[in-house]
Amino acid sequence: MSKSRPFPAVTGGCFCGLVRYRLETAPLFCHACHCADCHKSSGSVFACFATIEADRVTSIGSMPPKFATTVRRDGVARHNAFCPKCGTQLWGNGDWSPATIDIRVGSLDIPGLMEPDLHEFIESKVDWVILPEGAKTCKGGYEIKDYWPKSSLKRLDAAMSRYEERLKLSKAAASGAGEDEDEKEADKTPTAQSPEEKEDDEEFEKRYQVTEKALQERLEKLSLKLNEQEVA
Repeated sequence: MSKSRPFPAVTGGCFCGLVRYRLETAPLFCHACHCADCHKSSGSVFACFATIEADRVTSIGSMPPKFATTVRRDGVARHNAFCPKCGTQLWGNGDWSPATIDIRVGSLDIPGLMEPDLHEFIESKVDWVILPEGAKTCKGGYEIKDYWPKSSLKRLDAAMSRYEERLKLSKAAASGAGEDEDEKEADKTPTAQSPEEKEDDEEFEKRYQVTEKALQERLEKLSLKLNEQEVA
């Protein structure tokens, strides 16, 4: 079996360009949310997220993001990363685990690469938003065990184990400093931590190859277009 190529560089950032990041692996899951909260928080008619392990994202910009805590109508608090200069929202801590973050797909340099695997809160969808034929939908929120690939669930468990180990080391180092370590960990700028994990799940391998091919094709077209513009 030939060795898989590294995951193509997928980058994103804020409007002014000071805060930049890079995904080191494929997202665990992508979903679009049509709930009333996302209408308000996004300033648009729905929000789109790519959930990924926090330690599989690397900050590559000249300025780190700032963090602010917001409380949703259901009482759940989220720590959101944004650019301190232009205010662009980039990601928030994951709903599924403190070890994940939800990247705002619109902040990716090529957002079209991350088509939603699922549209949730479909009952709140604006009527004139037309979904692609065959798109998966659900009323209200969803349970990850019902929709995520097995490989993503395994990766989530592994990410949580790494998070708990980091938290343990952080608490030992703080030794009674009095800071809430869960919140402190959530507010850290993501940095990739040795993304050398073996994935033997056939379902993920298939999805990975499809995603990789699409990324390579789009990146090649973009490179060709940029070269043509330079020649002109």
